[in-house]
Amino acid sequence: MWKKGLFLIGCLLLISGCAQNNIADNRKVAPTKASAQDDKEIKHKLMDLMDNLMDHHDRNIGDQRQMVNDYNTANQLGSEISQSLNQGGKMSEAQYNQLMSSLDIANSDLNIYKQGVLSLLNEIPTVESKANELQNEGTKLRATQYLAALKRATQFQVDYINNFKNLIDSYRQAYVTISQGQQPNTFQYDEYSKKEGELIDNFNKEIDEFNAAWKTLNEKDFNREVKENLSF
Repeated sequence: MWKKGLFLIGCLLLISGCAQNNIADNRKVAPTKASAQDDKEIKHKLMDLMDNLMDHHDRNIGDQRQMVNDYNTANQLGSEISQSLNQGGKMSEAQYNQLMSSLDIANSDLNIYKQGVLSLLNEIPTVESKANELQNEGTKLRATQYLAALKRATQFQVDYINNFKNLIDSYRQAYVTISQGQQPNTFQYDEYSKKEGELIDNFNKEIDEFNAAWKTLNEKDFNREVKENLSF
């Protein structure tokens, strides 16, 4: 727990009869060298913690890209099957099994990505607590604003993941229906696909915000330049 390096040395009005303005003056005492040193140590710790958060964020985006790549492979297989069906052909058992296997891979990627995102969300409060130990109000404000922006962007990824899960499931169901000799209803798939685009746009806007906050924090308080964080 953070221990203040500055004590307000005053006297209780009811006990000693000290004037109220004396107490107010004590509250305005400048930070001591000890508190400034404490802030310096906290900032070094924050840099390490925040760098770890950024590394985690970038790993999550890598997992997201792997998921999308594997889903696109499945989608390409589905498109080839649909093209054949439109030309009067049939979906073979081998084609169906290959498509289902590809969707399983994409779904496995999604679960890995989701675990990483939820893990990152769980790590943020610890860093927030450390940032709130800062005595320099400007540094504290910039640090907490950045962490709040990171949290919003990460929470958007949870919404994206949930929608992408529905997208994969609806795509799978369409071809299960085709394999049963029926005409699939693609309404839900179309809705999830449309929502995916909206979620990506919103996420990238959040990334822009926390990139700006991250850059300001590092320039003003950490005295270093940083790369931008990855987006979709």
